[in-house]
Amino acid sequence: MNSSLDERLEQHLAQRQHSLIRLLGLLKKDMDCRIIAKLQHKGYNNFKLGDLVLILNIEPQGTINNELAKRARITKQAMSKVVKNLEAEGYIWTCKHASDNRASLICLTDEGKKLVICASESFQEIQQEYTSIIGEQDTDALKQVLKTLVSNLHAGIC
Repeated sequence: MNSSLDERLEQHLAQRQHSLIRLLGLLKKDMDCRIIAKLQHKGYNNFKLGDLVLILNIEPQGTINNELAKRARITKQAMSKVVKNLEAEGYIWTCKHASDNRASLICLTDEGKKLVICASESFQEIQQEYTSIIGEQDTDALKQVLKTLVSNLHAGIC
């Protein structure tokens, strides 16, 4: 048995509880569970949470498929699968782009618009739940810190 290795492992395990990665991961899981519960409560029982990333990036006038994949930060192949699912569920519709025959324009149906509104309202409710725990000042500070971190890691997102 390597006592030095065991000691290093113990140090890392002791720090794990306070790791930013772990804390953000736990918060993400909590948010996902809350979003799913709220959407199910509002009647969206067959909706996949992973599809939300795509539908929330569709502009009101529609979005070109390649741009949508880029905004949603998913591959074009993954996007194609999500588009098929969302179209089958009646949340979106697609058509050829007017000036670019290679591109498809992806648009929200009325059901898709309702879903985006419900999701947005759910996000606001979750933020209010978190704010009631940590307070308005800490919520604002947390949002600013996360915005700074994200904007420095991924220019153009914020």
